[in-house]
This record gives sequence, structure tokens and C-alpha cells, in this order.
Amino acid sequence: MTISYEQARERVRMALQPTWTNGTFCIDDRKIVENKDMYVFEVGAREFLKDQDPQFAELGGVTVVYKADGRVGTLPSVQVATDTTIQQRENPSPTFA
Repeated sequence: MTISYEQARERVRMALQPTWTNGTFCIDDRKIVENKDMYVFEVGAREFLKDQDPQFAELGGVTVVYKADGRVGTLPSVQVATDTTIQQRENPSPTFA
């Protein structure tokens, strides 16, 4: 079972938003970032992602959703940044504004 980008985005929201405590939960989905195995999401406080307020910056891993089973996980940011198989494209239907 391969999940769609929209399904993956919803899984991230359902997994992280209920316990979010640092500002307003937000997924920056202006770009679809993926490789054959996973989708990569930029998740953080809207105050940081939109307004650039450094008080709301998050440290830690990058949120990913595995396409094969829909599992939400995290990977070290350096691992994602150096993965040459990861591609990005404009999202035709972003929710981030």
C-alpha cells in the first residue's frame, strides 16, 4: 500500500498536532519533498515558519512518512539534507499561507 502525499500530510497532522506546545502547529507544504521511500515534511511553529520568530525554532530531526506503510517517523536533519535521492517540487494545492 503506497499512500498519497495528502494522506501522509494528514498522518503528520494527526500524530503531532494534538501534543504540540510550541506556538501554533504548522506544516509548511508549499513544496512536496520526497524520494521513492518517503515524504519529508517541514513541521514547526507557524510563528517560526511564517513569521521567522526565532523564539519558536525547533531543534531535532526531520519528520518523514514512509510510503510503504504510512508510518510517521523522524530522521536526523543531516541525513535528509545529504540524501541525493530526495527531490522537491511545487505543491499544486498547498495549505500553508
